[in-house]
Amino acid sequence: MTTYKSSQDWIAGIASEGVVTIGDPRLKAPTAAVEAIGEVETLLGEMVARLRALNGAGLAAPQIGASVKAVVVEVRKTDVFPDRPEHPLTQMVNPVILRQSEELVTDWEGCFSVPGLMGLVPRHQHIQVSYIDESGNAVTNDFHGYAARVVQHEVDHLAGVEFLNRMLSMDSITTVSNYLTHHRS
Repeated sequence: MTTYKSSQDWIAGIASEGVVTIGDPRLKAPTAAVEAIGEVETLLGEMVARLRALNGAGLAAPQIGASVKAVVVEVRKTDVFPDRPEHPLTQMVNPVILRQSEELVTDWEGCFSVPGLMGLVPRHQHIQVSYIDESGNAVTNDFHGYAARVVQHEVDHLAGVEFLNRMLSMDSITTVSNYLTHHRS
């Protein structure tokens, strides 16, 4: 099993080149539905490449300056999150959360658009999402646990919502360095 090295810039609170950060109006701008998969083929490829270069779990189009409804998710183990369950690459265009469990789980989240910071965020344990995949197929998929958390985080970006907006309290906000030293169990 491979463990990937997390972005050292992100850990240090430095924005990665080309990533839109909190406070930039592009993160709050309305996102447009995609009419045909051909409109975003190149964008999806760029998002997958960027996600893998950053060794993150998910990336939404607004995070790289594109105001369209597209997200990519691929959960791999990293040095910061060595215990998270892996999830294969999933590319979603026009994702809509159809159902969500009543059960909420609070866990740590970070974001490339909020470099260097993490906080505790409640998320639904199970969700069902409809979307168009990278081949143009209509898909309905269930996500559970950590993968559900990542999908909810990325779909939030399409509505201009950052994880900080979902935190019930700012008391848990921490730097990634302090998370690694004091909070990771």
